[in-house]
Amino acid sequence: MAVKNLDVVIAQYEARLRDLKAQVKRQERKADTRRKILYGAAYLAMVETLSEDQRARSLARVHGAVTNPKDRAFLGLPTLKQPETQIAKVKGVVADPDADAPKLPFL
Repeated sequence: MAVKNLDVVIAQYEARLRDLKAQVKRQERKADTRRKILYGAAYLAMVETLSEDQRARSLARVHGAVTNPKDRAFLGLPTLKQPETQIAKVKGVVADPDADAPKLPFL
């Protein structure tokens, strides 16, 4: 086999490898999206079973985790003045008065 032919074969295999890596990445994104949808649906169903006080505290924690201004606007939430502080509260880094609120399984 000539060197030129080997270069063509190598290029074809490299292209196939790139295609396979892209396919795996697409599958991972789909799985991540599906996971988010399933957890979100399960969370929303669970929230319905909580007392009014527990529901308010739980939703406040979730709302605090939504920091993107476009996402907050879409959900009808007020804009955050200090999103870093809100994220820290949700993750338990800052002392949180609602620490006994139910935690989400994916945080």
